[in-house]
Amino acid sequence: MVINVSIAQFAITIGEPEKNLTTGLRMIEQAAAEGSSLIQLPELWVSGYDLDKCEAHSQKSLEIIDLLQGLADKHNLAIGGSYITTRDGKYFNSYLLFLPGLALPRHYDKTHLFRLLDEDIHFTPGDSLTVVDLAWGKVGLAICYDVRFPELIRAYGNRGIDCLLVAAQWGKKRSEHWRTLLSARAIENQIFIVAANAVGPIFENELAGYSAVLDPWGTPVIEADPVNPALFTVGIDLSEINQVRQTVPSKKDQRLELYKHWSDELDL
Repeated sequence: MVINVSIAQFAITIGEPEKNLTTGLRMIEQAAAEGSSLIQLPELWVSGYDLDKCEAHSQKSLEIIDLLQGLADKHNLAIGGSYITTRDGKYFNSYLLFLPGLALPRHYDKTHLFRLLDEDIHFTPGDSLTVVDLAWGKVGLAICYDVRFPELIRAYGNRGIDCLLVAAQWGKKRSEHWRTLLSARAIENQIFIVAANAVGPIFENELAGYSAVLDPWGTPVIEADPVNPALFTVGIDLSEINQVRQTVPSKKDQRLELYKHWSDELDL
């Protein structure tokens, strides 16, 4: 089965949601016009890292839920990205996946908070994984810094996902980490990865770009450049997953009980 997926790479203006919405909505419409089944948007693509105004941005996230759900329904298009959200007086960096025909998006709260951007001060970490059954396969949801933690992605892999969806604002200084880690996570779990990063400035630094779709060999099916905004749509052939797993049956050779024993010995 071949599925068209899109990655949206663009610059995010911190604290200017209307400007960012205009850019993101244009790319959603473009993905729909190109026959995509899914579009992946970057991390905090509406607000940027305007974390001193979490309350205002969390309310904005509520305001646009109906808009994004309407677009998902209209175009029969899954729409993924991350947003500032609030529950019980706490703020989260939440991945929201809008699916056609559902009243509410599926969500995942970022479990690994990036202290270099003060996420640990402003956000509460999530404590659960989110696996979503789509018509064409199972997907897991992740946000940026999460890909540095193979344990998380392995847990998704062991729950049978076919594809990992990643929303990110990854820095240019560590751009090769981004590319290497995405490839490693795909190879380890023999899955597709659909990852959207942003470009342009973030405070005094720059973002890395290199949004990509990777196959289960860890090879980019398509990769954006490090500078330019763009929307890319590409077909992924899900039959490649079984081909890879038959060629290198590493999942059959996992020793989960042994790994758990070693983890227990650490008394974490």
